[in-house]
Amino acid sequence: MLPNQISAFEYVSILISIILGLGITQILSSFSDLLYNHKHVKFYWPHLIWIVFILFLHFQDWFITYQVKDIKVWSLPKLLFIIAYPITLFLCAKMLLPTNETEEREDMKKFYFSQFPVIFILVGISILFSLIFNFTFLGMSVKDQLLQCVFLATISYFSIAKIKSNLLHKILSITILIATLVSILFENNEWVIN
Repeated sequence: MLPNQISAFEYVSILISIILGLGITQILSSFSDLLYNHKHVKFYWPHLIWIVFILFLHFQDWFITYQVKDIKVWSLPKLLFIIAYPITLFLCAKMLLPTNETEEREDMKKFYFSQFPVIFILVGISILFSLIFNFTFLGMSVKDQLLQCVFLATISYFSIAKIKSNLLHKILSITILIATLVSILFENNEWVIN
């Protein structure tokens, strides 16, 4: 490879980075709009946890994608599969926060309960992509991904049954927060780029 050429992975990662950047921008921009109007907004803490969680998934995908840096040849199907996860994350980011001036913009609990079935379906799709990616590219077994399978089953049930129990959503949000923090603490050696 000539010094001024980029590798196939670098070329592919540009597109992935753009999509992840759009999702991160969407979350930060929409959330900052809410903060700007904080006097008129009634926040709902489980919704805030989901915002942080989806933002975290964007950063996590950026780290995880680096693990496929050694792939030398990229086909269109492989590229489409790899970018499917960041695309679903972007869609989650778009659905997660209001983008226009409505009553729902003032009451985040109302907004969350109107949007969660679609958000959960999108998160479920992203989990499916993640499971397949982990199995195909990282060689992980289903047993290694048991928690993701349980999470997929849980949010699928919530979205299909349209569970609107405030208590259950609070429990789910706390569980997600704890699982994310534990993942960061105990898998710290995997969150490295070298």
